[in-house]
Amino acid sequence: MRCPLSDSILSVSPADDQSAHPTARPEDTPLSHPSPPTVSRWGSGLPLGQERTLVFVIAAGLVLLRSAVFVFFDAVFDSDQAIVGLMAKHLAEGRTLPVFTYGQDYQLAIEAWLAAPVFWLFGPSVLALKLPLLVINIALAILLIALLERELGLRPALGLLVTSLFILTPPGTAIYFLEASGGQVEPLFAALLLWVTRRRPVMFGTILAFGFLQRVFTAYALGALVLIELLDRSLFTAKGMRRKLEAALAFTAVWQGIGLVRAQAGSAWGPATSGSYAGLPTTTSDSAALNVGLLLDRFCFDGASLPRSLTDFAGPFLSTMMGGHREPLVDLAIPSVGTQGVDGLWIVLGTTLLLALARIVWSAVRDDERPWHPRLQFATYLILVGTQSSAVYLLSQCGQISAMTMRYTLLTVLGLVGIVAYHLVIEKHRLLRRLTVGVVAVWALVSLWDHTRLLADFVGEPPANNRQQLANYLVDNDIKHGYADFWDVYSTVFFANEEVILSSTSVWFIQEYEWIVQNHQSDAVWITREPCDGGTRVTDAHYVCPPRAGP
Repeated sequence: MRCPLSDSILSVSPADDQSAHPTARPEDTPLSHPSPPTVSRWGSGLPLGQERTLVFVIAAGLVLLRSAVFVFFDAVFDSDQAIVGLMAKHLAEGRTLPVFTYGQDYQLAIEAWLAAPVFWLFGPSVLALKLPLLVINIALAILLIALLERELGLRPALGLLVTSLFILTPPGTAIYFLEASGGQVEPLFAALLLWVTRRRPVMFGTILAFGFLQRVFTAYALGALVLIELLDRSLFTAKGMRRKLEAALAFTAVWQGIGLVRAQAGSAWGPATSGSYAGLPTTTSDSAALNVGLLLDRFCFDGASLPRSLTDFAGPFLSTMMGGHREPLVDLAIPSVGTQGVDGLWIVLGTTLLLALARIVWSAVRDDERPWHPRLQFATYLILVGTQSSAVYLLSQCGQISAMTMRYTLLTVLGLVGIVAYHLVIEKHRLLRRLTVGVVAVWALVSLWDHTRLLADFVGEPPANNRQQLANYLVDNDIKHGYADFWDVYSTVFFANEEVILSSTSVWFIQEYEWIVQNHQSDAVWITREPCDGGTRVTDAHYVCPPRAGP
């Protein structure tokens, strides 16, 4: 059977025959859904299997394109990420066994452990540190496309377009998905893995434990699953309760196991420090409790400012997140003279999303298929995860909605994917489906162009890396010790490969550096942002001042 291009790409194939059984429960759903019926040909003449393979390759290539600037260039790199990089270096050298990120008691050091083998093989670098994050981004994109096909019946090409809302997030958002600061993209990946393993309680509990202890936002996925099961009345079935008990036991086992490892490994503040140094919690139970406390502490409800917060979030904030207006990249912490977005694009995309959401609500109220229907549950799950992320963010900012805190609500992107996917599944009018697809396609092309321009700019004229220049100067002049602000300390030490050790004049996270510099105060220079007597201007923003000549 041959299908026209427009029909084949926009077609929705039932993931299974459950649509004929509206009363089916998730507990009765097979673990692995049968594949959608094979469509022998589409517009390009490719069989469905080949289409799927091609789509996966394209998805990987697009993720690589939007990630290249943040992975292969070291100008977009700060001390928060450098701390993780230094942890990976210490792990590769066998100097430490950190369980949580240095100086923190709630964020697992997963990124450092992933990067350590790469460091051991190829040496420390920004590329080596971010390579595992690039792999996670690619895996996330491919898994999301596969789940849209398996769970919702979306053809791979259409799934790619829907997933472009993640794959082609504009530079100001994509920067966070490649930020090695402890867990920005991982909660999104964990959310998908929790969906896949929701009927495998041991795996589910294990993933939930690691995900939650790394980044508390993973809890949104659990909340979404509980709500779905509450709605379809499967939450308290005998089989469901047994699975939840097994998952809870697995979660507890991992939780306690990490606590035991931490008690033995220590390294809370870097090499040669203990797990309880400076009063950090001694057990993972304490840390997990702190995680819950941090989530609760983020609630800062201000009824008076809530209307403005909603307006700012739905307007400028989401517009920035999705590249819906023209905005200088330098305002988004990207060293470039370029911009992202097109003015007015958010009006079109936002209106499309709002109308799609209205259609979803209308369908939930009037149609026989409810949001918890088996063939709609995955889309509902994504929407609920994104909704929780947005709601907690709104309630936690006390009216201070800013693009610089976007990292706290990155899971919102999954909610947008869910809205578009849900709409395409339930919409019966071909014209409306085409309009939705067309708007998303235009948005994707705009974002793709923004990433292409940014990459071309970096390849043609890479921006200066002041901290790399500073590190080179210190190494070349045999300067071994010094004092600097937090934002200069760890990135400079990382770029100097620890041939230079700096002490922070503000907050610090690696105790060993403080000890070393204290023992070498007589030859420790001061690195400042202002001129000083006898100092040398090393970069546009840094002066190296003689010992004891600092502020």
